[in-house]
Amino acid sequence: MTAIFITATGTDIGKTFVTAGLIRHFRSVGRKIDALKPVVSGFDPALSEASDPGMLLAALGKPVTPAEIERISPFRFAAPLSPDMAARKENRALDFSSVVDFCRRVEPDGILLIEGVGGVMV
Repeated sequence: MTAIFITATGTDIGKTFVTAGLIRHFRSVGRKIDALKPVVSGFDPALSEASDPGMLLAALGKPVTPAEIERISPFRFAAPLSPDMAARKENRALDFSSVVDFCRRVEPDGILLIEGVGGVMV
Protein backbone atom coordinates (compact mmCIF):
# COMPACT_ATOMS: atom_id res chain seq x y z
CA MET A 1 0.00 0.00 0.00
CA THR A 2 1.09 3.54 -0.77
CA ALA A 3 -0.40 6.35 1.31
CA ILE A 4 -0.20 9.97 0.17
CA PHE A 5 -1.20 12.89 2.40
CA ILE A 6 -2.57 15.93 0.60
CA THR A 7 -2.35 19.30 2.33
CA ALA A 8 -2.02 22.94 1.35
CA THR A 9 -1.50 26.38 2.81
CA GLY A 10 -5.14 27.15 3.54
CA THR A 11 -8.78 26.32 3.09
CA ASP A 12 -10.46 26.59 -0.34
CA ILE A 13 -7.05 26.26 -1.99
CA GLY A 14 -7.86 23.14 -4.05
CA LYS A 15 -7.05 20.08 -1.92
CA THR A 16 -10.31 18.33 -2.82
CA PHE A 17 -9.97 19.31 -6.48
CA VAL A 18 -6.46 17.81 -6.61
CA THR A 19 -7.43 14.71 -4.61
CA ALA A 20 -10.46 14.02 -6.83
CA GLY A 21 -8.31 14.56 -9.93
CA LEU A 22 -5.72 12.08 -8.67
CA ILE A 23 -8.47 9.56 -7.93
CA ARG A 24 -9.88 9.90 -11.46
CA HIS A 25 -6.39 9.61 -12.97
CA PHE A 26 -5.44 6.48 -11.04
CA ARG A 27 -8.80 4.87 -11.77
CA SER A 28 -8.43 5.66 -15.49
CA VAL A 29 -5.13 3.77 -15.65
CA GLY A 30 -6.54 0.79 -13.75
CA ARG A 31 -4.93 1.41 -10.37
CA LYS A 32 -6.77 0.51 -7.20
CA ILE A 33 -7.33 3.60 -5.09
CA ASP A 34 -9.22 4.76 -2.04
CA ALA A 35 -9.38 8.09 -0.25
CA LEU A 36 -10.05 9.49 3.18
CA LYS A 37 -10.95 12.96 4.39
CA PRO A 38 -10.90 12.07 8.07
CA VAL A 39 -11.78 15.52 9.42
CA VAL A 40 -14.37 17.84 7.86
CA SER A 41 -15.68 21.11 9.24
CA GLY A 42 -18.54 23.05 7.70
CA PHE A 43 -20.34 19.77 6.92
CA ASP A 44 -24.08 19.93 6.19
CA PRO A 45 -25.68 16.49 5.68
CA ALA A 46 -28.35 18.07 3.48
CA LEU A 47 -25.60 19.11 1.05
CA SER A 48 -23.50 15.97 1.31
CA GLU A 49 -23.11 15.50 -2.46
CA ALA A 50 -21.43 18.92 -2.75
CA SER A 51 -19.25 18.36 0.34
CA ASP A 52 -15.59 17.36 0.20
CA PRO A 53 -16.40 13.73 1.14
CA GLY A 54 -19.18 13.73 -1.46
CA MET A 55 -16.81 14.88 -4.18
CA LEU A 56 -14.23 12.27 -3.24
CA LEU A 57 -16.84 9.51 -3.21
CA ALA A 58 -18.12 10.60 -6.62
CA ALA A 59 -14.56 10.46 -8.00
CA LEU A 60 -14.17 6.99 -6.48
CA GLY A 61 -17.38 5.89 -8.21
CA LYS A 62 -19.03 5.25 -4.83
CA PRO A 63 -22.50 6.34 -3.75
CA VAL A 64 -22.75 9.42 -1.55
CA THR A 65 -24.57 7.76 1.33
CA PRO A 66 -24.34 8.35 5.08
CA ALA A 67 -22.49 5.02 5.46
CA GLU A 68 -19.89 5.87 2.79
CA ILE A 69 -19.40 9.37 4.21
CA GLU A 70 -18.86 7.85 7.66
CA ARG A 71 -16.38 5.38 6.15
CA ILE A 72 -14.12 8.09 4.73
CA SER A 73 -14.93 11.07 7.01
CA PRO A 74 -15.83 10.00 10.55
CA PHE A 75 -14.91 13.31 12.20
CA ARG A 76 -17.47 15.77 10.80
CA PHE A 77 -18.47 19.11 12.29
CA ALA A 78 -21.15 21.59 11.23
CA ALA A 79 -19.40 24.88 11.91
CA PRO A 80 -17.04 26.12 9.16
CA LEU A 81 -14.24 26.71 11.65
CA SER A 82 -10.92 25.10 12.42
CA PRO A 83 -11.67 21.52 13.49
CA ASP A 84 -10.80 22.08 17.16
CA MET A 85 -13.09 25.12 17.36
CA ALA A 86 -15.88 23.37 15.42
CA ALA A 87 -15.63 20.36 17.76
CA ARG A 88 -15.80 22.58 20.85
CA LYS A 89 -18.91 24.28 19.44
CA GLU A 90 -20.56 20.83 19.43
CA ASN A 91 -19.24 19.95 22.91
CA ARG A 92 -16.98 17.35 21.34
CA ALA A 93 -13.24 16.90 21.32
CA LEU A 94 -11.01 16.12 18.39
CA ASP A 95 -8.20 13.86 19.47
CA PHE A 96 -5.23 13.78 17.09
CA SER A 97 -4.38 10.20 18.09
CA SER A 98 -7.88 9.05 17.15
CA VAL A 99 -7.54 10.59 13.70
CA VAL A 100 -4.14 8.96 13.17
CA ASP A 101 -5.44 5.60 14.42
CA PHE A 102 -8.41 5.83 12.04
CA CYS A 103 -6.09 6.43 9.08
CA ARG A 104 -3.77 3.60 10.08
CA ARG A 105 -6.65 1.10 10.38
CA VAL A 106 -7.55 1.52 6.72
CA GLU A 107 -5.76 -1.09 4.63
CA PRO A 108 -6.69 -0.56 1.00
CA ASP A 109 -5.49 -2.79 -1.76
CA GLY A 110 -3.63 -0.08 -3.66
CA ILE A 111 -3.09 3.64 -3.21
CA LEU A 112 -4.61 5.55 -0.30
CA LEU A 113 -5.02 9.32 -0.56
CA ILE A 114 -5.59 11.13 2.74
CA GLU A 115 -6.83 14.69 2.39
CA GLY A 116 -6.09 17.03 5.26
CA VAL A 117 -8.41 19.71 6.56
CA GLY A 118 -7.81 23.46 6.27
CA GLY A 119 -4.22 24.53 5.89
CA VAL A 120 -1.00 22.87 6.92
CA MET A 121 -1.05 24.70 10.29
CA VAL A 122 -4.51 23.33 11.16
